[in-house]
Amino acid sequence: MKTLTGKVFALTVAALAAAAALAGDKVGVGGSGAQYDARIEATIGDKPVAMVLTGTALRKRVVFNVYAIGSYLQEGAGARSAEELAAADVPKQLHLIMERDVDGKEMAEAFHTAIRANHAAPAFDAELASLGEMMRAMAVKKGDHVRLTHVPKSGLHCDVAGKKQFTIDGVAFSRAVWEIYLGRNNLGNDIKKGLVSRL
Repeated sequence: MKTLTGKVFALTVAALAAAAALAGDKVGVGGSGAQYDARIEATIGDKPVAMVLTGTALRKRVVFNVYAIGSYLQEGAGARSAEELAAADVPKQLHLIMERDVDGKEMAEAFHTAIRANHAAPAFDAELASLGEMMRAMAVKKGDHVRLTHVPKSGLHCDVAGKKQFTIDGVAFSRAVWEIYLGRNNLGNDIKKGLVSRL
């Protein structure tokens, strides 16, 4: 019995060590020096949530890097495709790491155009107006982190470089933000494939 207990203990320690090593794993982004944790814990809706990286990608404009992006999903949520990931009303997050300075007006216009690629007016007019107002009042710098978090049954929580936080109500609008990257009319097939490469 002592031997068995020792073996069980050793296996448990080994499993915990493996889990700790995995939790510390970093995943790179092609064409960028950005790296993302393979697993994170985030507080979403006042609850701690274990999340796994579904993939990474790089947003470019012409020849310039704009930002790296990592996509996270609640561990065990079970999405198996870009469409399922975009539609899932579960804790998920898009984590942008800026690779250049972007002023608020440019950022607001980019989001507006990207949403409208999949949803014609007047859909989300009010939400886009709120988002645009918030974004135009700020700017992001190279190295800043922007986190867009889907809060189930609530909407989109935005954390801009830890300087500004705000929420846009509406699960449908939050899904539309994910469709910027994963929808039919997205920012590029390489981005779409990259963000689901680990599903």
